[in-house]
Amino acid sequence: MNHNQAIELERIVRTVYDCDRAGMGGYIDADNFSSNPFDAALIALAPLWKNDSDRQVENFLYKWDHIIRAEVSPSDDSVESYIVELERIVHDLGGASLC
Repeated sequence: MNHNQAIELERIVRTVYDCDRAGMGGYIDADNFSSNPFDAALIALAPLWKNDSDRQVENFLYKWDHIIRAEVSPSDDSVESYIVELERIVHDLGGASLC
């Protein structure tokens, strides 16, 4: 994962929580997401999960847990797909409206 991708993850999570960089005790930060990209999904989707009657969150987490956490170094294409899907789910579940 490159740093620009980590910055994208930070931006997505920050829209859910309407917080500054390093929110949530430093976990909402591109530096953290560079080495722990799956944290972005867990943090962003936690408050949205209860509104997900279609189980998008559960399916997303199941799919990407294996790809992002199990691979030693996920490909840039995999990471880009992960970011796009995460942003879509946050949008679909009204994540930006939590701000």
